[in-house]
Amino acid sequence: MRIRAVWVIVHRWAGLTIALFLIVAGVTGSLLAFNDDLETWSAPRLHRIAPPLPGAAMLDPQMLRDIVLARHPGGMIDYLPLHFTPGRSVVLRVNRIDPRTGRITPWSSRWDELFVDPYNGRTLGYRTWGDISEGMVNLMPFLYRLHYSLALGPWGLWAFGIAALVWTLDCFVGFYLTLPVSWRRDRACAGRPTPKWWARWKPAWRVRWHGGKHRLNFDLHRAGGLWLWPLLLVFAWSGVSFNLPGAYEPVMRVFGYQRLQDGIVPPAAPRYHPRLGFRAAERLGRAIAHREAARLGFTIDPTRDSGLLHRPDAGVYAYIFSSSADMRESGGRTVAIFDSDTGRLLKTVVPQGQNGAYTVTEWITAIHMADVWGLPWRIATAALGLMVTGLSVTGVLLWMRKRAARRVSRTRHALRVRRSEGVRPGPEPR
Repeated sequence: MRIRAVWVIVHRWAGLTIALFLIVAGVTGSLLAFNDDLETWSAPRLHRIAPPLPGAAMLDPQMLRDIVLARHPGGMIDYLPLHFTPGRSVVLRVNRIDPRTGRITPWSSRWDELFVDPYNGRTLGYRTWGDISEGMVNLMPFLYRLHYSLALGPWGLWAFGIAALVWTLDCFVGFYLTLPVSWRRDRACAGRPTPKWWARWKPAWRVRWHGGKHRLNFDLHRAGGLWLWPLLLVFAWSGVSFNLPGAYEPVMRVFGYQRLQDGIVPPAAPRYHPRLGFRAAERLGRAIAHREAARLGFTIDPTRDSGLLHRPDAGVYAYIFSSSADMRESGGRTVAIFDSDTGRLLKTVVPQGQNGAYTVTEWITAIHMADVWGLPWRIATAALGLMVTGLSVTGVLLWMRKRAARRVSRTRHALRVRRSEGVRPGPEPR
């Protein structure tokens, strides 16, 4: 019982510490489950585009890149989507090399995202991602910033990572506290049968709807946490993977986890202008993808996301494509990484079936981002976000009630002590 009391205190203060984070993450996460739809609704002029003619063909991605760069002298586009969605704009980030520092910065100080018509290359608009001062066009990016960092930048990102780690550990503490207390004292009582273990744990899974507000609040907190426990753990641990890789990766490496960049030796200086241009890199990446598909036994899906990423700091291109090994609904998680000068294949990363720990990471992050199992899971994720908020609120209410009860108990104890010492007390609190 003493050990249990310690874990009750741990659970109480862990929950209070992360309550604000979970409430914000739960509310915003329920909206982000429908991020694409809400983005289109909140910023239609940037995202929606009508074809000039029914069935009109869209521009070749490389041609679109050339058009955009011609309008932005000295600009660089290091990620080019190779799959366009009819009726939707193409989002690009145009960067440049800062002549003073040699670092890559946005081409303009006024925006970092450019929206382009895929049918003719016309510029639809700009925005600075997540800057809510720009109005509705940044509503969803701002909610996204709130979701993972309270919109506080690196400090918020770090704080949310700590909160996710505390949440992960507290999942196990909370589960332990639902288990039935030992009945050893009752076994010593002759003639009293000892209920089986499951019979004593079963009430923790139930909600008593007619036992008063406090009991209902307690049951909702305990039973809700039990029924949702596996998903709570998935969302908590995946949150650590997003925000606190310094804690996530060492644990997963015990099980053989590898990052995309593992095994890649960066060049002495960034390759801003590699020997392989974007067109040549796309052709080579496509050829490598088909070769690796035949070797590893998966098929390529050209109807879903694909793209070409240039990493000057690592000296590589990453050809990103969709395959039968992808579990995400949007695809685009199979990657062929090759040298940006020589074209030598460095590694091929497959979302599942290649590395167990990497597969687990892909699954829990895809579940967290509502990118699996279609609309039903997006609805379930939105509902789960509200339930997480509810668990946090009920936990805070339980603490407030117990705190008030402890204050009343301490006051009455002090009054009894004063009476015993012959001191005339004031009116007793109700």
